[in-house]
Amino acid sequence: MKNLLRLASFGFVFLSASSAMHAASVDLKATVAKIDKLVADDLAKNKMEANPPASDEIFVRRLYLDVVGRIPTLKETNDFLSDTAKDKRAKLIDALIASDAYTDNFYNYWSDILRMKSTLTVGNSQPAGAAYGNWLRESLKTNKPYDQMVRELVTADGKTYENGAVGFYIRDYNMPLDNMAVTTKIFLGTSMVCAQCHNHPFDKWTQMDYYQLAAHSYGMTSTNGLTNPLLAKAIYGDRSSYGKKAKKAGKPVTPKGSVAKTANAIVDANAASGPKVPELNLPEGMKKSDVTRAVSEILRPLRYNTVLDESHTKALKLPHDYKYEDAKPNQVIEATIPASFSKDGKIVKKDQHPIDAYGQWMTSKENPRFTTVIANRLWRKVMGIGLIEPVDEITDSTVPSNPQLMTFLEDTMKSLNYDMKAFLRIVLNSSTYQRAAFTKDVELGEAYHFQGPILRRMSAEQIWDSIVTLYKPSPDQPSIAAKIEHDSSLRRIEWLDRALNNLSPKEMQDCAIKVAKKQKDLAEEVHQAQISLTEANKNKDEDAIRKAKKSVASQRKRLDEAVEEIVFDTGFKKFAELPRDGKLDQFSKDPEFAKEVETAIKAQKGKELHIDDALAILARQQRAKYDSVQKQRRVNDAQKFNVKLSGEGKGGESLKSWEQLRDTTFVRACDLRSPAPNGHFLREFGQSDRELVDNFSTDARVSQALMLLNGKVFSQLMNPYSVIARSLASAKQKGSDAVIHTVYRALLSRDATEEELKVLRPVADNADTTDRGDVLWTVLNTRQFFFIQ
Repeated sequence: MKNLLRLASFGFVFLSASSAMHAASVDLKATVAKIDKLVADDLAKNKMEANPPASDEIFVRRLYLDVVGRIPTLKETNDFLSDTAKDKRAKLIDALIASDAYTDNFYNYWSDILRMKSTLTVGNSQPAGAAYGNWLRESLKTNKPYDQMVRELVTADGKTYENGAVGFYIRDYNMPLDNMAVTTKIFLGTSMVCAQCHNHPFDKWTQMDYYQLAAHSYGMTSTNGLTNPLLAKAIYGDRSSYGKKAKKAGKPVTPKGSVAKTANAIVDANAASGPKVPELNLPEGMKKSDVTRAVSEILRPLRYNTVLDESHTKALKLPHDYKYEDAKPNQVIEATIPASFSKDGKIVKKDQHPIDAYGQWMTSKENPRFTTVIANRLWRKVMGIGLIEPVDEITDSTVPSNPQLMTFLEDTMKSLNYDMKAFLRIVLNSSTYQRAAFTKDVELGEAYHFQGPILRRMSAEQIWDSIVTLYKPSPDQPSIAAKIEHDSSLRRIEWLDRALNNLSPKEMQDCAIKVAKKQKDLAEEVHQAQISLTEANKNKDEDAIRKAKKSVASQRKRLDEAVEEIVFDTGFKKFAELPRDGKLDQFSKDPEFAKEVETAIKAQKGKELHIDDALAILARQQRAKYDSVQKQRRVNDAQKFNVKLSGEGKGGESLKSWEQLRDTTFVRACDLRSPAPNGHFLREFGQSDRELVDNFSTDARVSQALMLLNGKVFSQLMNPYSVIARSLASAKQKGSDAVIHTVYRALLSRDATEEELKVLRPVADNADTTDRGDVLWTVLNTRQFFFIQ
């Protein structure tokens, strides 16, 4: 218990330090008391009684599931239940909110809302997904104020490796109008999607409102083109998109924010000095279209990596079939906050970026919906139901089940300056949260008055992470393998992008022409191979058929290799020369990149360095550190369990299997592919497919029962080295009752009742069934395990 108390004290310091600037003006006890009074008054008004306080056994399990997304370990349960301090609940709340596991749990929560995926959109978008995920994790870990998080999302531009928040727009690549509908649904709790095509039939939104609001973010362009104006001009000339936009706007087009910083020091210097961009001189027999196709091929590995703010140059027009009298079809729409949202429609000033105005308006404390939505969402997260349901279909006629409480929660969130941890800490400390659960169904549209939190089924992620807790010690330990994978994909994107932008305009032209030649050569080879394939099929020559198919299939690989050698190696070698020339300080704007390049060069020991070689060197070094940690852990495990490292002999294979699954399979949901593949435990139990906002399911299905009854998960849990199996083996020495109590404490954070003992003793008394884990299997398949009481 001392360790828990020490953690709690550290947690309180961390929470206080991170929240001091946000929450200093809010009195915790007074705010908690006010919430409880408003709930009590509402119950009295409706002639209802509050549920009794929840027991410590129920509270500790509920709190762990709500805050860190898993059941407590057996030790965590025992430590809490044996503690006699009067303030142990408050201290545990502080400790859990301050933990890294809080980040894991709320990462899953916000991933559902933001529809985050590992592969963010089609094609080569894994790096964008990794960057977006990293941004969200860091925002939650540092307790970034919610209003700041939202502003960063809706105004995000730049490269993925510099600003992961651009994933918000990349997620809806080439669908800016749809993105606006999602934005208002998530952050303003408003369903405007119908107004994209016509005036909303059931709400106040008009199609004009929709387009006026969408005009703010319409210019946030997720581009797969050249983002360096000099290189674009070198290829496309004055007819490049940059030239058109600059001419139309009557001023230079310079992306704002992080995009302006993406070019490396050399390109920045060239741009500042205004180098003359040479004319594109094509060799005989080559067309400009050949070169533009080559550039598309060059940019292929960099797709879904950049968002530009082109708000001042990209106009949104009404659809051609617009049928209302307030405007004409195809009319250009100015970015305006509709009068439906503000009493006087606010048009963006000419000297202001529309997206900045949009972000400031949306996250303002004066916005009538913004604070309501986040206060209601977080209340619903821990209470199981919101004061307003559904949380994202609010209209002017919506009335909260307790209007006074909703207003107070909004005021509290504003006073906390949108500190989500401080807000949750208040709600979790309330008597309202700490009561026994309400076990009856609440029908949609029916007002609920909060006799206690709603009894609800765990999410798929909570179930999975609870099983991870039963499988291995330190269940919250992050997956090193997942981190290496994310780091490697982002590093590759960054290096390729920097190498490309390190080319001079003339070098870019030369590289594009070489790639175009290679494309033509390969195209001719493929054409000849297809002719050969046709002939081989006629002659039924199996060897010739295989050879022709192989030639066709290898075109993509050969072209990729050629592009890397011709383009990216050319740009990267200029970086590699800098340390030798003593010019590494040119990268002072990004010392981490400079250090990585220098590390790779030193490891190569003077040999010629290609970009793929350099990336492989860093990946190997990172993997070696991981392998070293794993190896030492195996040594420690072998010594602890008296097992040979070779994996042979008694227990050797089981230990080897347990270690492998511990590091690769049984990791927390936040470190797995998102969403998980079809057929995975998470998807079977209702994990969101991330296509719609908050699209998870807690419905029961036959396939779930079959997976628990006959699937691999239970047999893997019974590996003799899993945490639960070792706990049962230890309890077995003390008798059947100890085995049963151990299962109940591990899964339900309580001892078995006399009735449960009576039912399960015959099972536990049988040594064979105990070794098979029949008691565990029985309790794991009960509804009690899957519900948050």
